[in-house]
Amino acid sequence: MESTKEESIGSSRVKLNGPSDWKQWISIIQKFAIAHGIWDFVDPSRPLNPAPREPRRPEPSDLQDEATLVTLNPDKIKTFELLTSQYRHEYSIFKARQKALASLQEHIVRTCGNYYNTIAYEHDVAKELKVLKQRIQPTSWAQEQDVLDRFHSTLKSPNRTKISDWVTKWHQVLTEAQQLGIPDAQGLRPTRLFLKAVSGVNPTFSHYWLNKMEDEARGIDPPLARSIPRRH
Repeated sequence: MESTKEESIGSSRVKLNGPSDWKQWISIIQKFAIAHGIWDFVDPSRPLNPAPREPRRPEPSDLQDEATLVTLNPDKIKTFELLTSQYRHEYSIFKARQKALASLQEHIVRTCGNYYNTIAYEHDVAKELKVLKQRIQPTSWAQEQDVLDRFHSTLKSPNRTKISDWVTKWHQVLTEAQQLGIPDAQGLRPTRLFLKAVSGVNPTFSHYWLNKMEDEARGIDPPLARSIPRRH
């Protein structure tokens, strides 16, 4: 059964509401575009490439001036059949790419939020993504500051939401912080910060593992990495 366009592209719950959303938003688009063979045409970090072109149908006159299929000799008929087979294959790829581009266009319009006015008069997907990238993608400094702010903000809020949702949010921002090399996200620092954050929700759990960390620091306990629960 053929998937719907929304299912093909992925979750439209990721909205482009601001610079902090850019990385995840463009990642979803990139995964879809790579899977459908169109990323090279729409990658906003590269110079614009021409859109996929419809292949030209071969004609008997390509093999012999003013020829028709009836007037071609057997060898040239075989060549013409090979050219026609190649054309059909290339045309199917072209149509698939056109369909993927149409799905991508719908996804951009559906998820670009208040930035729609930025691309309202542009109808080429590659140009739209390039314009949005120039307008929204944060600088390296701004991205690091945004992740750092969300990292510390998340640590303050485990009792304001469902703990499972909070843990998911924590792992997400922790991964971003680790990728950027933020010091508080390296080594055992995030573990200590996590345990302190959940002390108000589960003091027994928090105090037990904080004490284990202290014991390890004194050299009287096995390495924490071999004993602490993997999820935390």
